[in-house]
Amino acid sequence: MKIKFIRSLFVIIAIMSFQSCENESLDSDFTENANDGTDGQGTNNGGTDSDVGESSGDYWPRAIGNIWNFSDTFYGDTTYNMISTETIDDNLYYKFDQLMNQESWLRKTGDSYYIRAAVQSFPIEGYEVATTYLTIKMLKDSAQIGETWTNNVNYTITYVPITDGLPEIPAINIDAVYDLEMMGRDLTRTVGDVTFENVLHVELNLSSGQVSSTVDYYYAKDVGLIEFVGDQSSGALLSYTLN
Repeated sequence: MKIKFIRSLFVIIAIMSFQSCENESLDSDFTENANDGTDGQGTNNGGTDSDVGESSGDYWPRAIGNIWNFSDTFYGDTTYNMISTETIDDNLYYKFDQLMNQESWLRKTGDSYYIRAAVQSFPIEGYEVATTYLTIKMLKDSAQIGETWTNNVNYTITYVPITDGLPEIPAINIDAVYDLEMMGRDLTRTVGDVTFENVLHVELNLSSGQVSSTVDYYYAKDVGLIEFVGDQSSGALLSYTLN
């Protein structure tokens, strides 16, 4: 059960934000450590702002109605739509309708971008599942090549029997480490038929126990995430609409 759950978490994070209205079709043209903190449920150090710096630009635009359409090797063609704002622990988040099939939020503080996501659980018939939320610092847009940052997280899954006669299942506690590194800045990258300028390349190495995974993310200035390439899944931007 644990290995299946960890694999699903890789997929959640393997994706993983404008002011004038813009609608672009891409089919034709197309070690720094955060301090310990908590996110209400679960423990993580990715959600603190103690180490934020001055932003070098907007690499994940945030506005209600922003939409990114992706081709994903795991989920197929999928859409990520910012539908509302929400204040959580005194921080303003933009909520997605779903991000990699999960309830998710995005916020930016200074040069740092944080994804808050509901942990994906492995369902068991006859049980109600309760999970925790994680906040991960996915991007630092001012980081120089070779600069790193780390998120150490702990989360819990509990299974409550809702059918008579089913046994109790002990809570599952999982520790994970998200190590990220800025691999490239001011890059040019072609996705499909579109060439993007001012691209950042960030590599994530995720480990939990004996399980590990690597994902490379590419963010274009004033566009957002344009591509991710991982050993669990990959995705490429097809089109986007920004407000």
